[in-house]
Amino acid sequence: MTLFGLRLAVLVLMIPAAGFAADDVPARLDNARAAYQKGDIARAARDTEAALRQMQDRLGKMFAETLPAMGGRWKAEPVETDSLGEVGGGLSVSRAFTRDDSSLNVTLLLDSPEVASALAQLAATPGQPNVKKIKAAGEDALLRFDAATGTGEVTMVVAGRAVLEIQGDNINNSDALVEAANGWNISKIKTLLAN
Repeated sequence: MTLFGLRLAVLVLMIPAAGFAADDVPARLDNARAAYQKGDIARAARDTEAALRQMQDRLGKMFAETLPAMGGRWKAEPVETDSLGEVGGGLSVSRAFTRDDSSLNVTLLLDSPEVASALAQLAATPGQPNVKKIKAAGEDALLRFDAATGTGEVTMVVAGRAVLEIQGDNINNSDALVEAANGWNISKIKTLLAN
């Protein structure tokens, strides 16, 4: 099997079988394989990219259900899903929340090079006074909060594949960050990552 064929097979395996009827991903991948074998690389790339976009949209919708809800006190913006292909690969699923002048940005990075960096930070002993290790949603997390600037973040890694981040601006204390971090649906994230 060629490298291209192997990549196509991996892409197909990423989609739950029940989802085949709802889109044309399998047909696009078949068309891409046929075009590639005929030497029509441009068409193969176009069909592969279209299939990849559909799969990323589906993954984005599935992982959007794991984001913290933040209740009615915060105004939620629409969920955004972005490919991270230009920065090393992976997928970003994020949502912004606002309340008065305060904002929280909740982001899940899937299969991103950022995972290794976050794991290294979690393994290290915090060397700054405004950084500490905490538990959030049952997972190890790193909390950074600067009271002088009203900014902070919580970073977690789930199953070695997903970085969960909460970033806050114009917040009075770290409570909103910790509350948001505790709102992740970790069990669903682990289930999705296991499939």
